[in-house]
Amino acid sequence: MTSLILGYGNPLRSDDGFGWKMATAIEQDVASAEVKVIATQQLMPELAEVVAGSKRILFLDAAHEGEPGEIRTTTVQRDPEWQPLAGSHHLTPAAILGLAYYYFRAGPPATLLTVTGRSFELGESMTQELQNAWEPCLKRIHEWVGGL
Repeated sequence: MTSLILGYGNPLRSDDGFGWKMATAIEQDVASAEVKVIATQQLMPELAEVVAGSKRILFLDAAHEGEPGEIRTTTVQRDPEWQPLAGSHHLTPAAILGLAYYYFRAGPPATLLTVTGRSFELGESMTQELQNAWEPCLKRIHEWVGGL
């Protein structure tokens, strides 16, 4: 079993692309036999199988709540209310864990690393607040990877 880093967001929507961009940037650096890195634009039901097969997960995403540039790390619990017919758009990390449990009876520990964004408008550049948070986020990711 490997650890999984799952970065998601739309790289064409300014700060929303943080998770995707971070996963893409670190893939060559941290991917190994022990760590798998996936960059995706949104969380999809198909990810439940790889989540279920992981020993632990680190989700990377931009947040809407908080002060722009604020970095948060939270534990993710599966959503016990999630139903398989709830749809596939805008799934949360808790819903993906719910899917993994529902279909595979697996519930690996999961953490969500977020940075609060300022702009989610069309554009490929992240705001200065997210650019400033980049290195501290990299440090947290490397600490997470180092905790294998």
